[in-house]
Amino acid sequence: MKIVSLTNAEVAMGLRLGGIKECHIVDDPTKATEKLRELSLDPETGILIVDDEIARLNHKLIDEVRANKKAFPIIVELQSKERKGVVEGVDPLKDLIKRAIGVDISAAKSEEESKLNL
Repeated sequence: MKIVSLTNAEVAMGLRLGGIKECHIVDDPTKATEKLRELSLDPETGILIVDDEIARLNHKLIDEVRANKKAFPIIVELQSKERKGVVEGVDPLKDLIKRAIGVDISAAKSEEESKLNL
């Protein structure tokens, strides 16, 4: 299994410095669909890292890959430095945790939080 990224050049440089060897650079996120499909179908791809703009423009394809119920690839969406917080009401990390362990972490309030009305 390998870790692969499909991001802009700036993010790819950071990932390479972090040890990710296979970084595919996309200058125009609107043209990333075919490469995203190719990487998601590659049986060697274990983790596929995409930036949030590519994910936003290809959300249907990403949803199809996740709905396939295969363990791999795990698609991780990186937030760009231009965006802060959760984009359009979707929290990819929360969704990944729910898929992995079957628990919606936003719905699970602790007893103390409930007492404090948080």
